This record gives sequence, C-alpha cells and structure tokens, in this order.
Amino acid sequence: MNPSASARSPLRQDIDRQPEVLAALASRGDAFLETGRQRLRPGPHGRIYVTGCGDGYFAALSAQAFAERLGLDWRPISALDMVLSAPRLRPVDRVIAISMSGNVDRTVEAAKAVQAAGTPLVGLVNSADGGRLGALAVARLSLDITDIAPFLCGTSSYSATVLALMALAAGAAEGRSAPGVDRVLAAQRTALAASDRVLSDIDLPSGVRLLSAGADRGTVAYGAAKLVELCRIPAWSADLEEFAHSQYWSMPESDLVVVVAADAALAAYADEACSALAELGVATLAVDTPGSPVPRARHRITLPADDAALAPLATVVPLQLLAASLARRSGLDPDTRIHLKSDATRFRVSRMLTRRSLLGTGA
Repeated sequence: MNPSASARSPLRQDIDRQPEVLAALASRGDAFLETGRQRLRPGPHGRIYVTGCGDGYFAALSAQAFAERLGLDWRPISALDMVLSAPRLRPVDRVIAISMSGNVDRTVEAAKAVQAAGTPLVGLVNSADGGRLGALAVARLSLDITDIAPFLCGTSSYSATVLALMALAAGAAEGRSAPGVDRVLAAQRTALAASDRVLSDIDLPSGVRLLSAGADRGTVAYGAAKLVELCRIPAWSADLEEFAHSQYWSMPESDLVVVVAADAALAAYADEACSALAELGVATLAVDTPGSPVPRARHRITLPADDAALAPLATVVPLQLLAASLARRSGLDPDTRIHLKSDATRFRVSRMLTRRSLLGTGA
C-alpha cells in the first residue's frame, strides 16, 4: 500500500499522479488532434520530424510505433541533428519541437533552423508562454502540468509528452480520435501497486543495463537517463540484441539487467537473454505482460496486456520507481537531486553544455 499523499515524497507524488495527469490530458485531446490536422499533416511523401533533447527525444522515440502504425513517416531526431539537417527539410515536411521550459538551448537553435528553412513548426511545452521555443512556433501546445516541487526529474511530464505526441500523430494522420487511455491508466496503476514489493527484493547493483527494442526503445533510453540523474549508478540503454555484441563484454556480474517487453515476439528473445544471463549469476528484472511473459527473469513486474504501441505510457512507471528506489538506497535524495547542484563545477559545466543561457541563475 502506498503511503498517504501527505507522507509521500514530492517525486513519489509526481510518479503516482500519472494516471490522473494522463486522464486530464486525454480530456483535452481534441485540441491536440486539431493542431495535428491543421499544422502537421505532411504533403505527399512528407515526413514528420520530432526533435528535442533528453526526455523530449526519448518521448519522440516512444511515440514512433504508434505514429508509424497510422501510416506516418515519423522521424525522431535529436535537436543537434535537427540543427545540422534543417537545410535539407522540404516543403512537404513538418516538425514538432519539444521543450518543457521552451528554453533548452539546442532545441531553440533547432527551432530557429527549422524556421529559417520555412518548414511549419509546432512547439510542445509545459509553460504558460512557451519560452523562446513558443515564440518561434506557428502553433504552441502546453501540457499544463503544475510542478509539485522545483528541480524534480521529469516523470508525469514525460508520460504526458508521449501521450500528447500520439494525439498529434492521430490528427496528422486524419484520425478521428486520440488514443484511448483507459487500459493504459489501469496498467499504470498496476505498476504503481506492484513495483515497490518487487524492487525491494533487488540488491543494490554496480550498474544497470536497460534493454528493449521496438516501441520501448525510448522507454529504456529514458530509464537510463533517470538513473544517472537520480543516483549516479552507471546506467546504459541498448537494443536487446546489440547489447550481446557490445555492452555485455564489459559488464560486471554485479550489474542489474532490466528488460522491457510488451510485445510477445520481443518477450521470447528477452526470456532467452534472462536465462543466459542467469548462468553468469547476473540479476535480471523484466517489465512484461501476461501476453508477453519473461518467466526466466529473476524479478518480474507484470502489467496488464495492452496494445504494444501504447505500452510506453505504462512500462515507464517501473523504471521511474527503480531510479527513485536506487537513489534512496545509495544515500541520495531524488526529491532535491542536491548531489547535482552540490558539485558546483559539474553543474556549471552541465549548463555550459546544454543551457548556457541559464548560467549564473542557479536553475
């Protein structure tokens, strides 16, 4: 049983409120659909490029399977790659740029490059004015999620971004309705109820390898980023198969391997991988479903079966809880992430790398 809201930490409150946040966003689905119809329908043989940094880029990857199933040529692209490739955009192409604050330097640069190319740009933000990105976009949509506390890592805003992108994709593909979320919300609630017990049985690892393929490529990339942000335990994401040809060879046996499999075909490969890793004594955690089981994983968090293209809206929850749990157990505070700011030189350099405009502000 989860503690009462008053006793829960800010990050835990943000993770726990995701079903309510997605339900509220779904109630505004018509606005996202209409923007997709009016601003994002590509011309003949046109593409939809979806760009951002960090969580925005991971969300673009997580929405790709859903968008492609609708027949869209959906191209997740990092903000830096968008800066470099914008001159090659065509009149038939469309672009979505993602930044919660609207002020991430490289994403703003990408938006300026898209604007210079004359390609329609939609901004997806979580701020009243959309920041610098909002000023560049032909249309701006805000998630309108109120922050629970300052400097929390993105949890509810991440899953909401994925859902918003799916709704925009449905509009761009002339869909009549946004994706249904009832089963997704049930899966999120199952993840919240089941994860604590399973995660408490996992020993503190030396590192975490998060593996998947298909629709959940973005999920594991996001999960690795949250682990690094919250607990400084080394974390990597990879394609399930490519892991065996690369990371595996330098992985200590004290690492934890997490496999995310909401697709039956993928789950069969994940189960084989968990069986093989057991011979080394490597601990494995599977996020699976009854229709895509990974029975030979040492630990399992099993979510209700759902459309694999919508699965990233739910499979992300156990990874958020894993990051928060490992942070606390390693002696760090995931609510303040004070370990990031207390290393003043590293924090300043991080701003030089990504948000030079914020240098000296403490943000």
